[in-house]
Amino acid sequence: MRGRQQRLGDVLTRSVSLVAIVAAGLLAGCGGGGEQGPATGQDVVAHPVAPRPLVKTSTPQAKATAEPTRTPAATAPASREILSAADRASFRRLAASLGGEHGLAVSGVGTGRAVERIGALQSGSAWSTAKVPIAMAVIDAGQQAAQQSNLSQAITASDNAAATRLWASLGPPQAAAGAADAELRRAGDQRTSIESRALLGAGYTPFGQTAWSLRDQARFTAALPCSAAGVQVLALMARVVGGQRWGLGAAGVPAQLKGGWGPGTRPGVIGGYLDRQMGILTIHGKSLAVAIASRPADGSHGTGTRDLTTIARWLVARASVRAQPAQPTC
Repeated sequence: MRGRQQRLGDVLTRSVSLVAIVAAGLLAGCGGGGEQGPATGQDVVAHPVAPRPLVKTSTPQAKATAEPTRTPAATAPASREILSAADRASFRRLAASLGGEHGLAVSGVGTGRAVERIGALQSGSAWSTAKVPIAMAVIDAGQQAAQQSNLSQAITASDNAAATRLWASLGPPQAAAGAADAELRRAGDQRTSIESRALLGAGYTPFGQTAWSLRDQARFTAALPCSAAGVQVLALMARVVGGQRWGLGAAGVPAQLKGGWGPGTRPGVIGGYLDRQMGILTIHGKSLAVAIASRPADGSHGTGTRDLTTIARWLVARASVRAQPAQPTC
């Protein structure tokens, strides 16, 4: 009898010890110092052309599903870069598949924002994108009411005759160029100078032959929401006619844009077409200032607009906007 009591006591002792060990383990897993959860010739109306399929990248619709896989943990500082190293490699592959030369510059919206640039094409003739600072100069000169129709036609339809009337309203060519230059400087572009000479002769605007880099153009575009004249021109850029809504206008997100295109990349030199755009895209509620350009391998305007649409859609699919402010930093 005593032996049976002793064995029963041993069993009870071991059971109590096992319960204590399990309870201690459970307590150690609750409230410990573990990791926290995881915390964008003269102008003619272009007809939109379907873009080439993107190469090894997702569509803007697929991006919304795939994006969470790129979300970093809260313990890691969020990158302020819009385009990652992987994005830059992706753009090189995309550009190679398109042929020709292409470039892109992008930044957050506001003044003093860092500009990220990718692609072999860095600069070129402004063509009709130069109409934006000219329109702003007319507004700042107090001529908005008198030039309302010309402002609308020059920006929404890229009408050269209307833009030439705006240009003339600013005074002689050098004075007009100086007024447009002042708009560039106020917006943070300290290098570009609007061309006052008719480098290509009759039929071509002098200001269209301005040399304007994508980086400087993106910086200027980023500051448009920070001035009264810029805000008014942006309102017109939101109403660009359908025939010119390729590129940024066909990226699948809200866009305010102005395009420029013509036969030649270098000011004063006729050649294959250069197609370019400047504008502001709104991606997942955040705004990005963008300048894009294409010099297609076949030198045609149709291929250039198609390539810009492909590039714009690539940007919407790849750009990281999480670190961008909800409002312009003016």
